[in-house]
Amino acid sequence: MEEISKILPLIFRSQVRRDNPRLVEILAPLWPHVAGKPMARHSRPVAFEEGTLTLESDCTAWSAEMRRMADDIRAQINRYFGVPTVRRLKVRYVSKPISAAASLPDQFKVN
Repeated sequence: MEEISKILPLIFRSQVRRDNPRLVEILAPLWPHVAGKPMARHSRPVAFEEGTLTLESDCTAWSAEMRRMADDIRAQINRYFGVPTVRRLKVRYVSKPISAAASLPDQFKVN
């Protein structure tokens, strides 16, 4: 698994450099690796528009922590992809629990 985590950023780099990258679709299945498992258990990427990545969190404490860590999270995402695609991070609280399966786009879910 460690080797794959070194190769994936190289593969996705060309996708992220496009004018309108489908960043959420690329990032969602990788979110636990990029954000770390504890944060990923309570958050997910949901939208990307004009350089702003929106994350949802099902925990007010994690929402507040992610807002405080926004620059670090943004830098980690950009470092992972190798290009400065995310210029701003927005975090919003949602009351429904976030599960690992719910954070994946439909094409990645196993029926």
